[in-house]
Amino acid sequence: MSTDFSVEDKLGLLENTIDYFWTQFAGIVVLLMQLGFAFLEGGCVRYKNMQSIMIKVYLNTCIAVICWWLVGYGICMGSGKFAGTDFYAGSNFAGTKHYSHWVLQTSVGAAANSIVSGGAVERMSIIGYCFLSVAFSSFIYPICAHWTWGGGWLQDLGYIDLAGSGTIHFMSALGALVLTVMLGARKNRWNEKYANEFNPSNTTYICLSTLSLYTCWIFFNAGSTTALSGTMAYAAGRATTNTIIAGASGGLTLMVLHYYKNRNEKSKFSLVMICNGNLAGLVAVTGSCDGIELWAAFVIGILGGLTYWGFGILMHKFKVDDPVDAFPIHGGCGLIGAQFPGWFNTEKGIFYGHGAKQWGIQLLGTVVWLGWSVVLHAIVIFVLKILGLLNVTPEVEEKGLDYAQCGGGGFDYQLLPPILSTGGYENVKSAINQKQNNVPQFGQENDQQQVL
Repeated sequence: MSTDFSVEDKLGLLENTIDYFWTQFAGIVVLLMQLGFAFLEGGCVRYKNMQSIMIKVYLNTCIAVICWWLVGYGICMGSGKFAGTDFYAGSNFAGTKHYSHWVLQTSVGAAANSIVSGGAVERMSIIGYCFLSVAFSSFIYPICAHWTWGGGWLQDLGYIDLAGSGTIHFMSALGALVLTVMLGARKNRWNEKYANEFNPSNTTYICLSTLSLYTCWIFFNAGSTTALSGTMAYAAGRATTNTIIAGASGGLTLMVLHYYKNRNEKSKFSLVMICNGNLAGLVAVTGSCDGIELWAAFVIGILGGLTYWGFGILMHKFKVDDPVDAFPIHGGCGLIGAQFPGWFNTEKGIFYGHGAKQWGIQLLGTVVWLGWSVVLHAIVIFVLKILGLLNVTPEVEEKGLDYAQCGGGGFDYQLLPPILSTGGYENVKSAINQKQNNVPQFGQENDQQQVL
């Protein structure tokens, strides 16, 4: 019996190999986004909580991996219209694409989980956050992913969301918003006397982490094509180019806005705001990047930056203590990003004469994410509150989770210059506050914007 393969068989095998490698490689790079989220959130919080928030990000990574192996991937990619019914615990993976697809979907799920962690900063118990991560990775998010990418009912309707402006960013940010509201504001957060204490502790971390996220985001978006063979190489290249352009235009938009608003102040330029705008543009283009023209990506980045700016003003107006700006960036920009396939998609968008049907489908998806995420997160968080697993005690919050529960701060102060190391955290805090005087934010003097 001959074992020779035909030319067609060999070409098919080669195409599969290329597609599977691309998907798996993209997933590996996307997992590095957790490094970006850890240092981003660590740079936004006060020094006394830096280690604890990095612990939460690392834990949600580990939790996401185990949950996606056991149940998450089966719910997401199994057969069924509401939820998948197979592929649980890696069953039926052998000889299929699902090994490589599991790598990508699990890494994406971990990134989505880290968006929710932004609402947990500085006052949620670590154990409570672990339970919330289990619920998010085992059910809340995998169901949404199935509806969009796993053969669910929204996908059947024609909902477009390549890498998840709505399915991931808007939905997860709603969870972060519910969490931060139910946790309540940090002590003295809205007292002008203590405004400087809540400035980002390390803008260098924020810059380096944002640049790493910018790079990984390319694989997040382009890798979501899950193929390079045939015409999919064109789609991946288009997604890559549009992602880079939208991130750049978003960053420039926030630079211009901040400069204009503070042109007569000492803080004409803000590294943090440029990073904000960069992430805003990336979130906004994530759902549509493979189906739009380059000019549309530039416009989307600008709209993302403006949306972030507007939602930031609203959050401060209503005194919602979102420590790392998870909702203005991921929620606000995810909200508009979910609409853009109905506007700018070259084959179905309003701007190309295809009517509003696609936008209607996008709006339906947005309403679904709103209802699903708010209700499910509220239930889980309420149960944690009843069990006493939500907030840390006021004493722990005042001391800082690093010093109360994590064995000390994220830095060894003996390695700092003597003027800082002698007084430990209090001396560092005093030096930071003195350095960050007169940094305005959305009309509030001495209150620098934070970022996720």
